[in-house]
Amino acid sequence: MADNKKVLMVFTGGGISTRLSKKALELGVAPYAVLDAAGKFGKDFDIIEPVGVCSENFTPPMYKVLFDAIKKAVDKGDYGCVLIAHGTNTMAYTAQLANLLLSGYEIPFVFFGSKIDPTEPDTDAVVNLKAAYTLAMEVDKGVYVVGKAADGKIYVHYAAYLMSANRKTDDYASYKNRVAGKISGKKYVPAEDIDAPAECPNAMKNLRALSKLMGLPKEDTILTIDAPVCVNYMNYSIARSDYKYVLQRLHYDGTVNTLAAENPFSILYLKNACDRYEKQVFVAPIDSTLVPSASTKTILAAKIKPLYDMPFEAAWAYLMLSTWLGKLLKK
Repeated sequence: MADNKKVLMVFTGGGISTRLSKKALELGVAPYAVLDAAGKFGKDFDIIEPVGVCSENFTPPMYKVLFDAIKKAVDKGDYGCVLIAHGTNTMAYTAQLANLLLSGYEIPFVFFGSKIDPTEPDTDAVVNLKAAYTLAMEVDKGVYVVGKAADGKIYVHYAAYLMSANRKTDDYASYKNRVAGKISGKKYVPAEDIDAPAECPNAMKNLRALSKLMGLPKEDTILTIDAPVCVNYMNYSIARSDYKYVLQRLHYDGTVNTLAAENPFSILYLKNACDRYEKQVFVAPIDSTLVPSASTKTILAAKIKPLYDMPFEAAWAYLMLSTWLGKLLKK
């Protein structure tokens, strides 16, 4: 596709959004370091920064501000693509929300970040920015994430499959290794054997509904629980009023502790506690193609709701958006 799309550049804070003022770091209105380092590249981008925090500091109201601002800009600006600079710590979660809210547009949205700040000599920020731009010029629509990995290659991920970065390498992964492709030189090379995810149903409807809210509801979040050994559910305040959904991460084989319901380390104990306060328990990730183990069968028999065939980050985004809009959405 011709290199002629009008570009909206969205900064959200974090290292990738570092600004420069006479080569000194600054948080004011000075130029962005990544664009300064890229030279002439990006000078014609329209730029907005709806929020400006390290990505680990995102809160539910900030997400509403971010997506409201993107919707307003895209609806009025006649843009051909949107590049979103985002911190790496929580990019997978934001990208999953973006898939549910932005995939209805007939333009591409491409997330990118950097492992090393743009002010450092060995930064990957400019490489990732240019890769995001290359991808945005070649695809017609969809939500993606790009990033240079430890092996030196620049990978393209579908947002719907994206998982959090590996703690050792800071490289992103795609669910079941469904990597969309690579950026090679100035060209996007799609993976031959990977199908694109199904388009999110009602994405535009979801975005319009979120934008119409004056504020998020009192139950603005969900309780997420990791799956290490010996999680004692007595330590959780199930009666809290700021959430109605609980999301329990499962082990790789779709299991978690399923001892007797009287045992506070069992998910059955959690289920009974949630029933008392009219809360729903969901589990992910869980593979619908695997033969369920005895523990998985116990989970399903207890009518704990599985969110099949999606990474934990996608399950989180689905429940968060459902919370904000007041009903479970279509998957």
